[in-house]
Amino acid sequence: MRDMKELQVSLNQTQKVRLQSAIEQLEKLSSKMGSSANASVTVTDTIPVNHEDGVLKGHGTSEVDGEIVATLCGVVERVNKLVYVRTLRARYKPETGDIIIGRVIEVAPNRWRLEINFSQDAVLMLSSMNLPDEKENSYR
Repeated sequence: MRDMKELQVSLNQTQKVRLQSAIEQLEKLSSKMGSSANASVTVTDTIPVNHEDGVLKGHGTSEVDGEIVATLCGVVERVNKLVYVRTLRARYKPETGDIIIGRVIEVAPNRWRLEINFSQDAVLMLSSMNLPDEKENSYR
């Protein structure tokens, strides 16, 4: 198993087997994607970022001692300043306070429907947004 650095995590036998399987899948994925692709990470791996760019920590990341570390096994994805970990199989389940990225799939008179890679689509009510006056009138 990979070295888990200084952070110690207690795992039962089932968790150890699942972690080993995830590591093997990540290694296969990394070898297929080549060196130019995003990095695969396991729990507690440090994610290299330039802190001067004002990085936003997304799903699957946490800050420990000034470093961004992975809290999930998966592939590091970057969208502008947002850095998050995309898991191998599981769909993302958003929680209050999470920063999410969605794709607009439907525009209705008072709302937008967004695909957020979850079992349900998200709905963004235009009445909940602060839009500039000229934009606000064009969406209603």
